[in-house]
Amino acid sequence: MRRVLSFTLTLLLVIFLVAGCGEIKKDTGRTENTVNEAVKSEKVNPQKELTAGTVVSSNNSEIVLESGGEKVKYDFTAEKTVFVEGMPKDIKEGVFVKIIRKDGENYIYVITQGRKEALEDGSTSILGILKEANDNYVVVDINGKEERYTASDKTVMQKFSDSDKVMRYNKDELKKGNWVMVLVDKDNKIIDIVY
Repeated sequence: MRRVLSFTLTLLLVIFLVAGCGEIKKDTGRTENTVNEAVKSEKVNPQKELTAGTVVSSNNSEIVLESGGEKVKYDFTAEKTVFVEGMPKDIKEGVFVKIIRKDGENYIYVITQGRKEALEDGSTSILGILKEANDNYVVVDINGKEERYTASDKTVMQKFSDSDKVMRYNKDELKKGNWVMVLVDKDNKIIDIVY
């Protein structure tokens, strides 16, 4: 459980640090658009500071994300938005989009490439596309390379938008083709999956 808390705290720390970098980019005149966020899904609290997920459709100023089993619509038309990573033209079906709300502004990250990062405690954080979910393992595509990680009775899951709610691993909650973040230990055993 200590590793799960460590992973969650690391994830939140990275989010807040990156949001701070977004302010620097904004002040230096980086890509900035006017945006109005209209959350049209009743399942989603419009005050959430973080929403992330796989783009399932994109049409002009509106995108639909699938995040933790929910579909969330965003209409970008009136409030300020800073594209910290990627650009509006990068938003298309199948990419990963992260939206951070801070001080009345939206910071957008459009991620098209998977990532794998070693952490100080020997674990590894992976962001990729789920190819297969089984009771005993998951297969994640990281930039075209499929990697298999072992699940156990200690594996837990969290939703991107509800990182404080931890549940037991359940393959039926995961959807193939969607982006997931996986934390594995040095033996490639899954500690945590964020979906």
